Amino acid sequence: MSKTPGWQLNNDSYSVLVVWFKDGNIRTFYSIDWRHRLSKSKDAELGLSRLRKLVAKYGNRAGNTFISKNDSSDPRLRTLLEHYYEGVPKEVTPQTREALKILLPE
Repeated sequence: MSKTPGWQLNNDSYSVLVVWFKDGNIRTFYSIDWRHRLSKSKDAELGLSRLRKLVAKYGNRAGNTFISKNDSSDPRLRTLLEHYYEGVPKEVTPQTREALKILLPE
């Protein structure tokens, strides 16, 4: 069976959003950095803006929210770009990076 044409979220996304909801659920969203499935180019800023819209959408329902680069298959080794708490941007510090490594499952 041949591979379907187009972009694959897990492999081709530039960034990843991990949301810890207050009810205990954890969700992972991959950025959609292209305009349509068969487009020839990707735009990292387009994907980031779409993830930021999701952060605003979930707002108070979400506790900690992190946006990181999709540069590693291990979520604990990804480069942290942005941190939000209840939809409000927070500063990314070395302590935040270490806390993220502890929060993420193995």
